[in-house]
Amino acid sequence: RKAYTKYADSRAFRTYGIPYRQLEEEVRRGGRAREQKEEIDQRVREGQGGLKGSVMISDGFFPFRDGVDLAIREGITAILQPGGSERDHEVIQACNEADPPVAMAFTGQRCFRH
Repeated sequence: RKAYTKYADSRAFRTYGIPYRQLEEEVRRGGRAREQKEEIDQRVREGQGGLKGSVMISDGFFPFRDGVDLAIREGITAILQPGGSERDHEVIQACNEADPPVAMAFTGQRCFRH
């Protein structure tokens, strides 16, 4: 949910000139109207935390489809990853089942070492 937190902070700063946490505190203390926070919360939900239309890139393969399913629900439209998992077919299936379908490209190259 880090993306949601950052997006809320960005929206609050653009709208009210203060970080989201400060907005929360001011609403709690009665210094600002609760509707101001609710407006930011609604925009963040509608904007799926700013993830809608984003591309997810990983330097490691996805061993299971659950991470891909979550990303798709949050609005990811494309995935770039090295592939190489025994379950690549499940990850591909998740992208193909998405509506609209999510693009996936395999790099065939990992970029890290253990």
